[in-house]
Formats: sequence, structure tokens, C-alpha cells
Amino acid sequence: MTKRRRSLTRLPSLPTIAVEILRVFSDPDVPVKKVADLVQADPAIASKLLKAANSSRFGLRREIADLRQAIVLLGKAKVTPLVLSFSLSADSLESEEAAKHFRHFWLRSFVQASAGEVVGSLFSASVEAECFTTNLLAGIGQLGLLNQGADKYIDVIKQSQQGSQSLADLEREVYGSTHHEISVEMLERSGLPRRCIAAINSLVPDSADRQLDDETQQLTDVTGVADAFARYLCDTDTGVALIVLQERLEKLNADAMDVEQLTTRVRAKLDDSASLFDIDPSALPDSDQLLEDALDQLTEFTDMIRVDTCAVPTELVAENGRLKTQVEHLVRQTTTDALTGIANRAFFDRRLTEMVFQCLRNSVQMGVAVIDIDHFKKVNDTHGHQAGDQILKQVSQALESVTRSDETLARYGGEEFAVLLEDIATDGMAIVGERLRATIEELDISFEGTEIPITVSVGVCCGVPTNSEFGLKLFSRADNALYQAKQSGRNRAVVDSSLSSASVRVSRRVRHAETAPLPEEPAIT
Repeated sequence: MTKRRRSLTRLPSLPTIAVEILRVFSDPDVPVKKVADLVQADPAIASKLLKAANSSRFGLRREIADLRQAIVLLGKAKVTPLVLSFSLSADSLESEEAAKHFRHFWLRSFVQASAGEVVGSLFSASVEAECFTTNLLAGIGQLGLLNQGADKYIDVIKQSQQGSQSLADLEREVYGSTHHEISVEMLERSGLPRRCIAAINSLVPDSADRQLDDETQQLTDVTGVADAFARYLCDTDTGVALIVLQERLEKLNADAMDVEQLTTRVRAKLDDSASLFDIDPSALPDSDQLLEDALDQLTEFTDMIRVDTCAVPTELVAENGRLKTQVEHLVRQTTTDALTGIANRAFFDRRLTEMVFQCLRNSVQMGVAVIDIDHFKKVNDTHGHQAGDQILKQVSQALESVTRSDETLARYGGEEFAVLLEDIATDGMAIVGERLRATIEELDISFEGTEIPITVSVGVCCGVPTNSEFGLKLFSRADNALYQAKQSGRNRAVVDSSLSSASVRVSRRVRHAETAPLPEEPAIT
């Protein structure tokens, strides 16, 4: 590694207290007094440690005012990452641009550490703490490079973000080593346990595979997941990172954790820890936008692979057809409702936004139909949730059978469905509403030998988009029309043509309005 590090004049160093706390961490025989003496030597860190002990993150039963007591109650495994975090976050750089990159580095490090902690918690409390520490330090080589020559390293980062070369390739070209290799060499002198070093070394591209004991392999696998998650949330190659993250989660066999659950839990930890560790979670992208960006990137790569395989990241084409298979799987997983097999709300919302811009450019009218199963709560209460699930599946299939190729059907949530209609005439909206309503009324549904009559109420609205927010207004009007259909007796379609300068009208009234009313319910369902 020393030969490869030809462009570095000297190896960067960890802060003194960080080195000391790592040595304490690796020695099981060090007494609590030694840890307390070490922390007390830095009043700022001692104060932050007491604040952490009394925070909601650890939830101790009573307020702690004595540092030694705080260390005893928290335990050495939890104190170590806390002290490391405080010592590293105190680092600063002179120029504003360098400080901006440091803040991003620190946030990314904390994202990776939190992801490691969350995934590690699936195994045990001791694994959880070690996973946090390992992943907090995994990218420490970047901090060393920033401190040694911020302008030079920032230029390397910017070049990698332009997409021509990966960060690791550029680091090797400029420095002779990747930042993960530098992290490993820095940490080898610190006393960090060998299994932690091995886990970080596994992040080095093309690192040699070797037999690892079970404990080290577990930590290595968790570190791989945490690094991929930080790459997904914080870097620019979100599409590649998402594929890598899903593969590593599958390899870990973490049945209790998928990408969405991991994202939710990590974001909660970041929000709880923001003020304590001087991080700004608001700088991270919105989860829905992040997923949309990742899918867009993967779609681009899918198109590129047909023309020029060399233009696609090697991680995605290591095996024949791997990219296509992974993208198809990902699209199904993120756009399809698991119960009914039709599109889910996330896909509908994205398609609605796309159609607004498309119709806005072409001055074309578009519409939305919102469909809700009548008295669905009563069906669930009477026949059970298995019957409810069966009804949702059959209603979905029936709606899909009368949905045309230029229309988008989705399960919007619970017993509510939505259909997106492009280039639809105002007069055609009543026909669409009646088509959807009548299809469900004609269904023969039974569960365990009992017939269950099902009807739906439909709200429809159409108009020509006037701005980018038109989709929200259109859906809201259709939802209000649905409410009117419910109020008017259910099993009917109501069209709101106000956005196309027409009036609201009921397309069909049925015998429910003429016969004895159903029992009143506390809420419209």
C-alpha cells in the first residue's frame, strides 16, 4: 500500500483523543476510571457526553450529572462511538468551500454509521455499537485528504461527480490510493480491532477475498450494506447505489429490513441526533425524489446498455443481463401494489406529474377518476379481513379489465383506486365514470360460500393544465366529486367539470336512493 500512496507526502492522522479512545475500546481490561480520565481531559467532549447520556437517544431512567456514572450506565461500547463522533465533528477547515465539503463528509459518515447501527441491531446490542463505530470511521481517509490539501481533493470530488470516472479511480490516479485504503492504514495504527479493519478494507475496490471468521464476516456484510446506503442517500450515483444496496441486503438475509424500512429508521436516528452531533439531515434529499432519481438513472443505463456497454458502470454489467433483471425487479417492487398487482400510489403520483407537464405543453385536457368501495369497513367487520383482501383483488382485476391502454389505474390507498386519463373530452367523463361504476356493480363476489354485493362510488374531474400544480387541484376536485357521490347515496358517479367550464352533474342514480337507506355510519366509507 505504501508504494501505491506515492502522491501523499505523509499519512493523515486521527485526532489524539480519537486514537486514545480507540485503544481503550480495543482493550477489554481497561477500567471505567481510565475512560473517564481520558474524556475529562477534553472538557468540551465531556460536556457533550453528559448531554448525550441525558438525551432521548439513550433514554436513561434518571438525569445523570456525574461523568463516570454516565460512562458506567452507557457502557464502553456506546461511549466509544460518542467520543469519536464528538472529536471528529470538532474538526474544521479554513475556506468556506472546504468547510462545505467537510459538512457533507461528516453527514455522510453519520448516515453510514447510523445505517450500520440500524442493521447491526438485528443481531445484538454489542454488534450494533461496533457497527456504528466501524462505519463512522470507514471514510476517515477523506477527512485526512481534505485536511492535507482541501483544494486538490475537492477538485477530485468534483471530477467524480461529473461521471467520467469513479471517485476511487480518480483517487488512485491522483494519490496512489483510495480514501478507504488510506482509512485502513490510518486505523491500523490506532488500535481498532482487526475485524473492524477487515470490514473497512472490504470496501476497497478489488480487495482480495479471504476466509473470515463468522464475527468478522457479519461485520463486513453490515458495513457493505451501510456503505451502499450512504452512497444511495448522499452521493450522485443513486441508481447504481440502490441496486448494490438491494443486493447486499439480500446477501445479509435481513428479512426484517428492506430499503424503505432502513431509510425510515436511519432518518429517525438522524433527526434525533442532529443537534447532538452537529449534522443537518434537511440537507438530504426527499425519499420519494431520491427513488425517482434512482429509477431515472437506471432507465438511462438500460437504454445505454443496448448501444454501449462500456458506458454503463461495471457494477451493473458484471453478469450478462444483470442490469435488465435488476431494473425490472426494482420497478415492479417500487411501482406495484403488493396485494392487487396493479400500480401503487407512488407510481400514480409520478405519472400524474408527468402527464401534467405533457398536457401543459400540448394544451391537452386530462382527467382523474377516483373510485372508492362502498361500505368497505362494514364488509371487513362482517366477513373479516381475508374477505376484504379478496374483494380488493377482484375489484382491481375488474377495473383493470375496463381500463384502456392510455389510462393508468392504481390502488391509491386502502379501498380507494384512481384512474388517470389523457386527452379526454368533457362529455366523455360521465361515460368513463359509468363504465367504472357499472363494471363493479355487475361483479359476482362470494367468500366461503357467502355472496357479498359490492358497489363503488366514483368522482371524476377533467381540465386543461394551467401550471405545474394542476395535478393536485385536479385530484382534489375529483376527490370532492367522490364525496358528493357518497353523500348522494353511493353506487354512482359524479362528474366535476368546473375546470373545463361546465357544471357538476350526477351521471346515474340507482335504486339505493329510492329504497330504505342503509344504517348510518360514523364516517363515510
